[in-house]
Amino acid sequence: MSTVAFPNEQLLAEVREVNLAYLVLAQHMIRADKAQAMYRLGISEEVAGIIDQLTPSQLLKIASANQLICRFRFDDDMVWQLLTSHSKSRATGTGAVASLHAHIVMAGQIADVA
Repeated sequence: MSTVAFPNEQLLAEVREVNLAYLVLAQHMIRADKAQAMYRLGISEEVAGIIDQLTPSQLLKIASANQLICRFRFDDDMVWQLLTSHSKSRATGTGAVASLHAHIVMAGQIADVA
C-alpha cells in the first residue's frame, strides 16, 4: 500500500511546486506591468490585486493546495489547432497569422471571464 501512496505524494509535491512557481511569477509580472500581466495570465484586475498583495507566507500557504491553481486556457479546439499548426504553416508563410489569430481568440476568452 505504501508503494501506491509514494507516487501520489510525489505528484502532490509537484503540484505544490508548480503552484508556488506560478504565484511567484504572477506576482512578479503584476508588479512589473499589471495590464500586461492580466492579459498574459488571463486574470481579472481583482485577482491581480489580490496576488500583488500576498505575503511570502500567504504565497506558500496557497501554493500548498492539493490542486493546480492555474489552468490552461486552451479550451477551444480551434486554438489548439492554430497553436500546433505553427511549424506546418511556417512553410506557407501563414504561421504568424495563425499565431495572431490564436492570441485574438484567447484574448476574447479572457474578456468573457472578466
